[in-house]
Amino acid sequence: MALIRDVVIIGGGVMGSATACSLVASGFSGQIVVFERDPVHQYGSTGLSAGGVRHQFGYETNIRFSSYSIRQYEQFGELMEVDGRRPDIEFRQRGYLMLVTEHDLPRLRERMQRQQSLGVEVSFLSPGAILERVPHLDLQGIVGAGFCPRDGYLDPYAVMAAYEAKAKSRGVQYLHEEVVEVLRSGGRAIGVRTAGSREVHAPVIVNAAGPWAGEVGAMAGVEVPVQPFRRQLFSCIVPVELDYPLPMIVDPSGLYFRSETGNRILVGKSDKSAPPGFDFRTDRDYFLDQVWPVLAERMPLFDRLSLDRLWAGLYEINHHDHNAIIGEHPDRKGFYLIGAFSGHGMMQAPAAGKALADLIQYGGYRELDASPYAFERFAAGRLIEEETLF
Repeated sequence: MALIRDVVIIGGGVMGSATACSLVASGFSGQIVVFERDPVHQYGSTGLSAGGVRHQFGYETNIRFSSYSIRQYEQFGELMEVDGRRPDIEFRQRGYLMLVTEHDLPRLRERMQRQQSLGVEVSFLSPGAILERVPHLDLQGIVGAGFCPRDGYLDPYAVMAAYEAKAKSRGVQYLHEEVVEVLRSGGRAIGVRTAGSREVHAPVIVNAAGPWAGEVGAMAGVEVPVQPFRRQLFSCIVPVELDYPLPMIVDPSGLYFRSETGNRILVGKSDKSAPPGFDFRTDRDYFLDQVWPVLAERMPLFDRLSLDRLWAGLYEINHHDHNAIIGEHPDRKGFYLIGAFSGHGMMQAPAAGKALADLIQYGGYRELDASPYAFERFAAGRLIEEETLF
């Protein structure tokens, strides 16, 4: 006999758990079940991410979603307290330093004006001001940077775990089973079936499967334009202990790096030549040939370091415009998506979860308008233009 629930969420990463937690926090009284097939999140994108969080986007809705999310992260321990215990997500607001060349300077200033008009505390730093913050940088070719002191980085796994613990404390059920079918009737999604032949029926099915969102969409008989792409991160031990913490530094080449605990730095640079696929292999040669030379050129102190650890995770790339998709699928009533963030999901998870929760509970958006992220934008040609993706 099938279980009857009000909401089924497929995927217990940060998006699925943020949605569940937002629902119960807003007083939703229905029964919610989250299916997560990987109980230790070994391959989930959340725990494998760099944890960067920034306001500095160009598209207005992205800025609004990041602003809301950062306000949530600033008080996350209090919001996610359970039985007197407050989680520590290690949110280090050391800023994002977005380095620019002369060629990119006009676009940076345009983005900054938009950010400032929406209340973001972003400022332009001259090369001299940059070196006051990070004296070891080589600024050859750099004419300035955008900097927001409330940006920074956090522990993404801790965020996800806190959401899950809070949701469970409010009655949300987590089942570690693999969903293999989305049940349908009369054009609607009405439930799911698991590999263990469990059936759960619900009027709302949420696809929060991250890089697997396309596969879950196929289970529901609809297209979800999401593909998985491998992205690697590298933890390196630096030769000399810096007497200042690094912000998240973003180079025009796409390289980014920041401080990590234990006299380490965390470094990433997307390999745009990587084909789509569920590929978790690591490539030391990519670091040696494509990452380290760029890093050492930008910060010569790092021409001597040791690669301590490397790992690969997956970006869930929306191949239409590389931005989020949130909302009900137009061709499958009752089937919702929260995903396709293409690398900036952790930055916007609190806002995305809140927006989708409101849509499910009230039938429309309240505090946050996620309608620009709807599926319908693709057919209508309303693609999101966002430059600050890397």
